[in-house]
Amino acid sequence: MALEGTIKEFGLADILQLLYFQKKTGTLRIEGPFDTVSIYFKDGNIVGSKSIKRPEALRVGRILVKKGYITEEMLSEALREHKSRNIRLGDVLLEKELVDEEVLRVTLTRQVTYQIVHLFSWKEGSYVFRPGEVRTDSRIEISLDTQHLLMEGLRIVDEWSVVEGKITIDTVFRKTHKTELEEYTKDLSDTELYLLSFIDGETDVGTITEVAALDDLDVSRALIKLKDRGLIEEVEEAERIEPVETVSAPRPLSRILLYLLLTVIASVIIYVPSVKFLRGFFQAKGIVQTAERIEELRLKIEAERLKRGSFPATIRAVKDQWGEDIVYRRLKAEGYILFSKGPDRREGTADDIF
Repeated sequence: MALEGTIKEFGLADILQLLYFQKKTGTLRIEGPFDTVSIYFKDGNIVGSKSIKRPEALRVGRILVKKGYITEEMLSEALREHKSRNIRLGDVLLEKELVDEEVLRVTLTRQVTYQIVHLFSWKEGSYVFRPGEVRTDSRIEISLDTQHLLMEGLRIVDEWSVVEGKITIDTVFRKTHKTELEEYTKDLSDTELYLLSFIDGETDVGTITEVAALDDLDVSRALIKLKDRGLIEEVEEAERIEPVETVSAPRPLSRILLYLLLTVIASVIIYVPSVKFLRGFFQAKGIVQTAERIEELRLKIEAERLKRGSFPATIRAVKDQWGEDIVYRRLKAEGYILFSKGPDRREGTADDIF
């Protein structure tokens, strides 16, 4: 029998405790205003999670890059294989011996922990638990003690309540022009300088906390100080999900030279068979960028649903990295599908990107 209800009636902490003490095996699906998260249980313990808004592959991959375990090029190639073979990114990295198994297990464990802890801050949403066998389909198996995670989650949420309204684990910051002026940065603490290095306009606070390996509250307090000094500013949600226009702002000279260099290389690829392997690099980069654009567009669609009470009938055309419109279709039932036709520009093939 399925267990279902709303968070207001029966809080997440109560749900987790119930599943833990009854040693349940199955899937708990929680749907909120901006995201839907599935948590997988085996004998009452948590063995995995999945977020629509935060794809595991991209998030774990970025963490590994920022920690220096793999390069951007390695991630792009691994993501391409992850998509084409329909297997976990972690399994691809292990096959290629790019990451140690224990490093990957720790990263995945922290990823699941932060994803679930974030749910404790939700004020509304619905849930349904369906019992049944759970398959992780991965070489890396994790098992989190639900009771321990519950205590940890409540502790973190309690700490974050100190800065409630100023910052959340989903907040994204970018640097301001003041970071280039010594008069504004000369008296920063070591922690503030360290955290400033992670500010890039794309990485959220939760990921920064994980990568920096510092206490949650220390990170939040330091970031608020940087914000109050005008060294960083929050990236607005609408700004993060706005499609990239074809006409861009003027680039610094170094970036223009880099762009010209890449253009020359791309032209050479067409005529020189000996460098065909470079095509794979550019294709993988396009897959990553398109997947990110789809996620940004999905956020915009969910925001529209929250605002108007239903999904939009149509959306503004957004191009993928191969010049094709990202496909948006309303379903007869409540919902929609959103995807790119991929590098081959044909729908229904193995390289479609969702």
